Amino acid sequence: MWLDVLKDMKKKSGKTAKEISALTGIPKSTIDKLFSGQTKEPYLSMVRSIVYCLGYTLDDLDDTRKSIIYTTNSEDDTQKKKLISNYDLLNENAQHTLVEYSDFMVSKRDNLKDDYNCDKMNA
Repeated sequence: MWLDVLKDMKKKSGKTAKEISALTGIPKSTIDKLFSGQTKEPYLSMVRSIVYCLGYTLDDLDDTRKSIIYTTNSEDDTQKKKLISNYDLLNENAQHTLVEYSDFMVSKRDNLKDDYNCDKMNA
């Protein structure tokens, strides 16, 4: 059952309901209800945000497949997961705007490297 797999993901991640709430923006009470089984048919966007926050994908909820945890505690990975969780919480129009902004930033990355002198910082 998907809920058992989700509970196992939470346990393996070591994250508390409070931490999940802070990372996803989902109220702790809603997370508690989900993990206790009170929420029978949760929104996909909510489950996706929680699963990503725990370091998994929705495919990992399929208990017929082997679950893989992405174990890393670096600040960069935390930022990446937060960005994905935030994206999932946005409506379609806001998601489109975020992707456009991301494309813009990537197109300007060479200029940004020069501005911030990243090559010298990484040397």
